Amino acid sequence: MPVDRLDEIRAADGWLWLDVTDFDADDVAEVGRHFGFDALEIEDVLDWSKFPKVEERDDHTLVVGHGLSTAVSDRLATVEYDVFIGDRFLVTFHGEDLSGFVWGRTHAVVPGALNAAGPDLLWARIAESGAEGYRPVVDGLEQRIEELEDRAIRADPSVPADVLALRRDSQTLGEVVSAQRDAFRILGREEYPAITRQGRRRLTHVYDDYSRLTRTLEAAPVLLASVLETYRGTVAERANEVMKVLTVFAAIVLPLSLIAGVYGMNFSHMPELLWRWGYLGVMILMLIVGVSLWVYFARRGFVGGPRLGAVPGVVGRGLVEFVKVTTKPATMLLNLGRNAPADENKD
Repeated sequence: MPVDRLDEIRAADGWLWLDVTDFDADDVAEVGRHFGFDALEIEDVLDWSKFPKVEERDDHTLVVGHGLSTAVSDRLATVEYDVFIGDRFLVTFHGEDLSGFVWGRTHAVVPGALNAAGPDLLWARIAESGAEGYRPVVDGLEQRIEELEDRAIRADPSVPADVLALRRDSQTLGEVVSAQRDAFRILGREEYPAITRQGRRRLTHVYDDYSRLTRTLEAAPVLLASVLETYRGTVAERANEVMKVLTVFAAIVLPLSLIAGVYGMNFSHMPELLWRWGYLGVMILMLIVGVSLWVYFARRGFVGGPRLGAVPGVVGRGLVEFVKVTTKPATMLLNLGRNAPADENKD
């Protein structure tokens, strides 16, 4: 729309929504001149603001907010939007076409969609759609945490780096969403120019949406810390298991080394050195000692694998599966035998 037509359109009946997505400083200054925006408001549009805010003017209200950016795919980012709400106009600036404004442009041209709503109600509907845009991201965060929990139980080495990255993104998203919640809480409870009672009621619903999102995001750091503790506990448990197995092997090898050391001293008056079956006897003794120690440690649960007491149950499950496999062909043959007469009669 040419900027020089704004005065003509504003002079007509009804109200105007001007949605600006591609602009520079001159465009903002020209639009501001037509609608009576001051220099500070124009500066707010051109300068990036980290947190949302609400400012009151004589005949309109300025809302600065943030929406999720889709231009950056490898990390979480937000884009600022600026909204000017007047009695007969709604002017919006945003560098990236956000989902809420796309929804507004789509439904604003549908007959009866807005039910003769004013600029404040249209903005409230756009804000509701913008809040819904955060929901898939928050749901994805919860799903991502569940996946990290499963990987933490498996002691996946990439879990700590993913937890730290997800914690950073959740913190950034939490700061933006909580600030949005505070801004809409103010808009829904306090009186501002060009925002009617119905508009405040609708903006209260937006505040509720952001409140629910904030509660979920506030729980994310605690859940991520729990995932990290689970990972550390799993790694420590596996390290303890390895140390336990190594200790068991060392305990088994120790008496065997003692026996080998005694019979390796080569003294002249060792009677066993002259025995014909002395070597075989020592080997059998070492085997008995080693197996006995392994059985002892296995019964105490010091080594991995099923304990000896659980072997009958494991064998029983194996036999059940074996019976199922072996009886299946017989069942198939029996069914074929039952169906054979019917096939013959049919012929």
